[in-house]
Amino acid sequence: MDLLFKTLKWMLDSQQIGITIEELSKHLGLGEWETQHLFQEYLGKDPIRFVQDAFSPSLARVDKQQAQISIFDSVDDETYKLSTHIDLDIQILEESPEAIYYSIFPYFLGNVFIASHESGICQVTFEDSEVGPIRLRKTFPKSTIKEERTELHELAYQALMSYFVKTDDIPVIPVAVKATPFQVSVWNRLQALGKSELAAYSDLAAEPGDPNLLRAVGSAVGANPIALLIPCHRAVHHSGKIGTFRWGKWRKQILLAIEK
Repeated sequence: MDLLFKTLKWMLDSQQIGITIEELSKHLGLGEWETQHLFQEYLGKDPIRFVQDAFSPSLARVDKQQAQISIFDSVDDETYKLSTHIDLDIQILEESPEAIYYSIFPYFLGNVFIASHESGICQVTFEDSEVGPIRLRKTFPKSTIKEERTELHELAYQALMSYFVKTDDIPVIPVAVKATPFQVSVWNRLQALGKSELAAYSDLAAEPGDPNLLRAVGSAVGANPIALLIPCHRAVHHSGKIGTFRWGKWRKQILLAIEK
């Protein structure tokens, strides 16, 4: 997974727009079949299709039906119409839990930090962009924090590992976080989006109630403590710009390209 993570970052940083499968395989030190298998296993996508989509001008367009077709765009097939949806039961914590447990897992988007307590998952973040225990202690200063793997961690990690590929159904994952009702309403709206579905911040503002709450929506998206499972990467600017991302704009570009 570390090899795939470094490769995805390299493909974006060096803008490997016209790379071939032969060149990519040589860079990885793998055979062409092994390279194809690596991408298909974790991303559910052909590597060349991935890089083409990553640099497509329509990558972050909300209305892709009206987006200008470029040489990087190709016709959708059933493989890319599969929905990506993990069911979450998001609850608001009224009081800090007595104990919180966390563990760190390897992932092809970078090491992922997962924390939980007796009521559910409370944090999923990427370690290279945000040190998990630091955010956890700021959020729950009164709780005892321990590094210990739990069944809930394993369940969340299983959901992350199967996020882009068709696998068996994942049970509903309980999430219990410090948040406002407005934040949860925005997160539920995001969580209901399927693969390839994007929402403009203005659209997210309209659903909870007042279109003038655009700034509040942006803050709610940015405050999301459950990376990927609550897919805040699917919130984009109406103009078609990718926009910011708490865990790196390049990571958002990768996620949108995988799901395109």
